[in-house]
Amino acid sequence: MKNLIVLPVLAFGLLIGTQTITAQEIASNETTEAIAPVQDKYIDLAVENLPQPVLDAVAKDYAGSTIERAAAKEDASEFKLVIKQGEKEMEVFCDAEGKWIAKK
Repeated sequence: MKNLIVLPVLAFGLLIGTQTITAQEIASNETTEAIAPVQDKYIDLAVENLPQPVLDAVAKDYAGSTIERAAAKEDASEFKLVIKQGEKEMEVFCDAEGKWIAKK
């Protein structure tokens, strides 16, 4: 009589145990990939160390403004400038030749 009770309990236990193992295997095979935006690294730079084409571009396109802060990429191919024009402060980007770069 005990064997009749033990056998269904054992079969039920094996059934539940194999489903749990299968569920764990599926869950462990899934991979989640996080995509992070690439951020450019800029190094602070003294305004007087900016290349002349950059200074000329600011004087031409932002007449009457002052460069508050400047930073450059490590290879000095791109510059980030904080320009103050009256009460308005804006961040602009340009390359070493003084051409403006649009950033989103």
